[in-house]
Amino acid sequence: MNDRSTRSPDGNKPRPYEVGYGKPPVHTRFRKGVSGNPRGGSRAQTAARARALELKEAYRLVTVREGDKVMSLPAIQAVMRSQIALAVKGNGPAQRSMIAAIHALEQELATEAAAQEKAMQRPISNLEAARRVAFMLRLAYEEKGELPPGDLLDQIAGLIRPYKAKAGA
Repeated sequence: MNDRSTRSPDGNKPRPYEVGYGKPPVHTRFRKGVSGNPRGGSRAQTAARARALELKEAYRLVTVREGDKVMSLPAIQAVMRSQIALAVKGNGPAQRSMIAAIHALEQELATEAAAQEKAMQRPISNLEAARRVAFMLRLAYEEKGELPPGDLLDQIAGLIRPYKAKAGA
């Protein structure tokens, strides 16, 4: 076996490490267990800064001329105005994007309204549920044109009374 690649020409000492393409100097290589980006921030921080910059630019005031009037508007509002103007003129892609954006906004508003409505509702107690059942039974008997059996309402009232005592105590 030939050891010429790892041995020096005199044959005894190992040849010094050759630096070249794909062979960085030993002292500049990444060390085991040490991050390759020791002072850098995380990608999440970079993404958060980019989002903040996007919002800042979107709400930056720009000067817009509309007819004879010159006004300052947020950049996002100016873009929306031009997009709507293109859509009204018949630009198909502009029409599709506006319809999609408005649809997404309407869905988001409907979801928020449903969440608020659900948050406003409180769960009913067992006592309230029993009262509602008794009321519905009475309505059903009245709709049929019959009188409810007296003992049925007494039984329901008997079931409700202990709950009233606990609620009041």
